[in-house]
Amino acid sequence: MENEQRDIALKTLNYLCNGSQIEGLNFYGIRLLLSESENNSQRIDGQISINIESEFEIFDAMPENTPLLHELPDLNWIDSAKKLCELRLKKIVDIKLGEEQPNLYLVFDSGEVLFINGHHEEYESWQVGVHNHTNPSDVFEVIACPGDHIVTWVPDDIVE
Repeated sequence: MENEQRDIALKTLNYLCNGSQIEGLNFYGIRLLLSESENNSQRIDGQISINIESEFEIFDAMPENTPLLHELPDLNWIDSAKKLCELRLKKIVDIKLGEEQPNLYLVFDSGEVLFINGHHEEYESWQVGVHNHTNPSDVFEVIACPGDHIVTWVPDDIVE
């Protein structure tokens, strides 16, 4: 993962997620729905969401080491949804992104950490974006791509 792309992605993730709460779950796949925050509510009028397409875990605190894939639970869709419901209305207070792989860490006001594995050789692992935004020139999207790459679409003023 290139440092410049990682930095842009992290700024975008902070803009979209920091200060938001988990306000829902979309039942088509695993998609967490986030509230707007004080940081972005003047600009975002669509739905901010995190689409999870890989393994994840909720830790009581920030793990000391990057969790390995075989250490993460292999949950079916129903158990994944139940587990993510534990985060209902919890506020995101920090976002971290892996150095080598686009592993996503969402830190909550409870101290809990949602870790989403960002490594896959063939598929996207997760996406964070805004859907149904009324300003088509304001595109917000961060995608953990195959092969440990990350791509971001974001207005220039957000990352300057």
